Amino acid sequence: MNNISFKQRVCQSIIDQSKIYQKIFVDRQYLICSKCFKNRKYYILVANKDNYLHLVGVHTNLTPSDFFEKCFNDTLTENDFDFSKNTIKTIIAKLGKAHMDVIECGFLKNIEYDENKSLYSDVDQITPLIAPKKKHTMYVAMIVTGTIQASKIIPRRKDTIDGIRITFHKKEMDEAFELGYALMDKGYEVFMQPVGTTSYSDVELLNLFERINEMKPYAFYLVDTLGKLYAKQLLKLFYLADDNLDEDITIGYHSHNNLQLSFSNAQQLIQSCGKRNIIIDGSVLGMGRGAGNLCSEILTQYINENIDYRYHTEMLLELMDEYISPISYIHPWGYSAGYFLAATNNCHPNYVGFLLNKQTLNMKQIYQVLKEIPSDERSLYNEKLIAGLYLKFQENEIDDKDTIKELQKLIKDKKIVVVAPGKSLTDEREKIEEYMKQENLFVISVNSIPEYIIPDAVFISNQKRYHQLKKEHGIKELPFPVITTSNIQVSKAVQYIVNYSSLVIADEMITDNACLMLFNLLLNMGVEEVSVIGFDGYHTNVERNYYTTRLINSSDREKLRTINKHIRKYMKKIKAHMEVEYVTTSLYEKEHNNK
Repeated sequence: MNNISFKQRVCQSIIDQSKIYQKIFVDRQYLICSKCFKNRKYYILVANKDNYLHLVGVHTNLTPSDFFEKCFNDTLTENDFDFSKNTIKTIIAKLGKAHMDVIECGFLKNIEYDENKSLYSDVDQITPLIAPKKKHTMYVAMIVTGTIQASKIIPRRKDTIDGIRITFHKKEMDEAFELGYALMDKGYEVFMQPVGTTSYSDVELLNLFERINEMKPYAFYLVDTLGKLYAKQLLKLFYLADDNLDEDITIGYHSHNNLQLSFSNAQQLIQSCGKRNIIIDGSVLGMGRGAGNLCSEILTQYINENIDYRYHTEMLLELMDEYISPISYIHPWGYSAGYFLAATNNCHPNYVGFLLNKQTLNMKQIYQVLKEIPSDERSLYNEKLIAGLYLKFQENEIDDKDTIKELQKLIKDKKIVVVAPGKSLTDEREKIEEYMKQENLFVISVNSIPEYIIPDAVFISNQKRYHQLKKEHGIKELPFPVITTSNIQVSKAVQYIVNYSSLVIADEMITDNACLMLFNLLLNMGVEEVSVIGFDGYHTNVERNYYTTRLINSSDREKLRTINKHIRKYMKKIKAHMEVEYVTTSLYEKEHNNK
């Protein structure tokens, strides 16, 4: 689903932050005074363009000056900088100093090795990153069944990783066991981790336990992939495993934090494990996909205070501060209403992510769409299925020929101005106000009504924005007409309703982008020229995307650059039939010109 790499996200973040750095620091001096200063009464802080590279902390062959200029001019690419593999080594080393019992070093996969990623095609690529090994720590790697063959894995040595975790779906079980046996023959401690343990019936689990007992791996895992387990349900699974697995097989617990239960469940498991050895997975700051995982620093502190002081939590805090927190700004994770819905509907979180990224549905509507997913399709993500269900939910076919004719009369002999809700509405207000002094304009605002712009009409394409507008302004009280698409449940106060399906784009990434739908409507009306305000393009720093924070969505930031590319491509089609003038700064205008 996500085609944007971590390095691409970092690149965009560096570009975005350079604008802020220029605005706040460059060519400015800050006087800092404090009664706490001992040597001087005050200090003057001065920051130059050349200082930016140091603050970013990446490696590059560019000079500091050239690096900043490329950032500020949006020309920095992923090839212009690199991370250091020392970062990975440092993180592993500090986890060892924290006395972590098991450290997962990354994934083994059939992939071209990049030393700046924790994806490895060979065990020996991991070896220098774990040296020197801590005596009481087990170093492991993860294999997703089907991504690498056992023949690619060298026999275990003292200086290499100690174990390998194998994840697998039900349909991959035989392949996973074959891989596990082969790795055990090579000397590795094997962890068997069935994805979505909660989807197994009791009978299926008992049959699986029989195979595990025959195999005798180091550990078997209870994996709460959907983050849906309450303590009572977790303990039922644990006792079922504890009663039926050989006593020398360790039981592991891997949780996702959709319902904010990872920590409380971990406490329950610790208190209930008896003589059974258990492993509880965690990550610093709960770092993990979607809702994230159990926070290692919280769990270790709990164990230190309530069971036995054995972990150096301060090392985890150092990792959080130096490495993990910056990543969370670029690629956030953690609890959200969306991930709550995924858990309560037994759905793969990507289904919710898809619907959230549409930015058109409220939570109630997302819940309604999720209910339409067949039960046997919920655990594995099917983008084609959810895209179809989404369009079906939105469709409400109408005949809008008469409406189109009325709209044509409304705009006759007028110069059309489209006002999108981009942040340029505030950043370039003076330019906009000067432009609006022209005569014979017909201004159409999109999904919002900016404070200082009185439009001649407002175009609304999704239910979420309609309710927001209705709440803030009242539809009946608006002194101008409202145009909505037919997928919206509207009041009688709406004057013009146009057919939704005739305006959508045959591109799942931008299916019902509001501005593009309005451009399609204008084309259907025979408009040949349009001016655009606030159609800025998406930034991974979501606070830069809208003129007001009220419009910020829980979008997947990873996709925003990709969405820009798709919009740019579609705008070329629009511009083939209609002249588009960008009044305010737009990523799409720049990229058109660069092409």
